[in-house]
Amino acid sequence: MAKSPRQADLRLTVPADAPYHTVAGEVAAKFAEYSGADATAAANLARAVEVLTAQLASEGADGSIALTMEARNGELTVTAESGSTREQATIPLH
Repeated sequence: MAKSPRQADLRLTVPADAPYHTVAGEVAAKFAEYSGADATAAANLARAVEVLTAQLASEGADGSIALTMEARNGELTVTAESGSTREQATIPLH
């Protein structure tokens, strides 16, 4: 199988309800560790994703929040989207 030109991608959709903000953060942290981030950076990303999802929910998310996690060029970026609102969090991988 040919190697993908992208290191890793993950897409996740979670309900906008409060309990799922933490789940989104935990998944982001695991993805960060899998992509090469150290534990501190992964924990920081988890907190940032929890804040992003809570912020989108408080702004009237359309019932769910779509997260895209991409590892590229030594950084991991999480994009959170709901309706027309889009927010990002980024950490260095190394």
